[in-house]
Amino acid sequence: MKFPRIILTLVLICFGAVGFADSQTKSKAKNSDQKLVEVKANVMVLNTANQFVEDIKAEDIKIYENGVEQKISNFVKRPEILNLGIAVDNSGSMKFMLKEIVALGKSIVSNLNDNDEAFIIRFVDSDKIEVQQEWTSNKAELKTALEDLYIEGGQTAIIDAIFLSGEKLAERAKKNSSKKYALIVISDGEDRDSFYKYKEMMAVFKNTNIQVFMLAYSSFNSDAKTSATDTFANQIALETGGTVINLPKKRTNDDILAALKNIISELRSQYIISYSPINQKYDGNSRTLRVEIADGENGEKRTAYIRQNYTPVKYKPVKLKIKN
Repeated sequence: MKFPRIILTLVLICFGAVGFADSQTKSKAKNSDQKLVEVKANVMVLNTANQFVEDIKAEDIKIYENGVEQKISNFVKRPEILNLGIAVDNSGSMKFMLKEIVALGKSIVSNLNDNDEAFIIRFVDSDKIEVQQEWTSNKAELKTALEDLYIEGGQTAIIDAIFLSGEKLAERAKKNSSKKYALIVISDGEDRDSFYKYKEMMAVFKNTNIQVFMLAYSSFNSDAKTSATDTFANQIALETGGTVINLPKKRTNDDILAALKNIISELRSQYIISYSPINQKYDGNSRTLRVEIADGENGEKRTAYIRQNYTPVKYKPVKLKIKN
């Protein structure tokens, strides 16, 4: 199967010219209730012709965290066909980013394969979470739904939006487990007034292979709030095997293109690698990842790609103070 050009040359819409340095000593849990850090990450393997390599075995690959080799606990091949949910924050805090978000969403849709299906949800507060477009493989319908997004006032309910989007994905996954399932959430990550709690939200993803990817716009609020929302995004990604892709306040064309490339690469990766880090601390420090792949049986050169880093954090709900 030829490696799609989307990874190297993304299909762009509406952009024009825009388009853990810690010691690796294993710490034991203080008590039996402490949850161990578990890491799942997508891996893409290509040959020298930029084609997918589909016959990789666990013994062919090594993973390093902060330069230290880790023991792989599970290595599986992902299904080819993707079922994708896209949940877009339409609250007032996203007002100045909406045009850019629509363009990003349309680029993601353009890079879906013909057999892939997706749905789109827009959300504001708990009373304004709606399916903008039901499951479809029709890219024109998905793009029209994105173009019809609009901003409304309300207190952002991102936990509720992820809960309901996750239920929609989980319902389909139960009926057909032979496809891969993912949710992309586009938001600044600030939850202000959700009905559901974090634990209830995460229970939806338990015992599923649904990965949550956070396309996170930097908040315009205080550093304390930004820290809390970053923790929220990183914890979801850690628990589901997804990734946080951050877009800074002062974004460049390269930032936008890099975000697109990263998320499409994650969605198209053929393998998932799992391991329990030697360093079991939820220390909030970013840890670098690197993979090595052995040559093929006949000496063919292969290259493996993995996300650059992840951050082990424990999310503690923070009630944001809302100014009247």
